[in-house]
Formats: sequence, C-alpha cells, structure tokens
Amino acid sequence: MDFFKPQENLVRETKRIAIGCGICLAIMLAVYILIGKFSVGVLLGGIIGTGYAVFNFFQLGMTIQKATATMNPDLAAKQMRTSYSIRMAGLFLICAACFVIPFLEGIPCMIAMLFPRLTILVLSMTGHIHD
Repeated sequence: MDFFKPQENLVRETKRIAIGCGICLAIMLAVYILIGKFSVGVLLGGIIGTGYAVFNFFQLGMTIQKATATMNPDLAAKQMRTSYSIRMAGLFLICAACFVIPFLEGIPCMIAMLFPRLTILVLSMTGHIHD
C-alpha cells in the first residue's frame, strides 16, 4: 500500500465534505447578503475558511490512513497528536490572518471552519453516511 496516495474512500468522502461545505458557504453568503453585511472581505474570508476546512478534513483522513497502516501503536498515537497540533496551528494562523489582513473578514472564516462538522451532521441525520 502506498502511504502517500489517498485511499479511494478518503477521496470520495473529501468530495462529499467539499460539496457540503460549498453549500454551507453559499448559504452563509446569502445570509450576509440578506442582512446587508456582504463584502469582498466576507467572500474571501469564507472561501479561505472553507478551503482550509476541507484541506483539514483531508489531512485528518491521510493521518488516519498512515496511522492505521503502522504496526506500532505508540508511533500511530504520536502521528495523530503531531498531525492534530499542526492542523490546529494552521487553523489558528488562517483565522488570525483573516482578522489581521485589512481586506479579509475573520468571522466568516471562523464560521466556515465549522462547515465539515455541519456537513457530517446533516449526512448522518439523513442516513447518507455508510459504514
């Protein structure tokens, strides 16, 4: 098995998450338009947050794929902890950048980070998550 090539299941699930996140982004932007708070910064912050959220989901899957392939439980646990720390640092840096850079909006970026969880919740509630 090639550790650096994502398994077919991971690619399929990442696509589903990306579609769900895209739908959530469209809904969020529509709400911003309806309340009269839409701007280019909101759009860019939402896109950046959504992009990182999908990337974060994919990286989590890759880490799990690599960790489950190892025969050493201690190494697997270390890989998971390291990946978590790096992904959370990235999340913090992306959100912080959206708050600091003048033409970006941080709140839409932060909201977008929740889109994968929301997508998984909706898929679970509608019975579209398979074992």
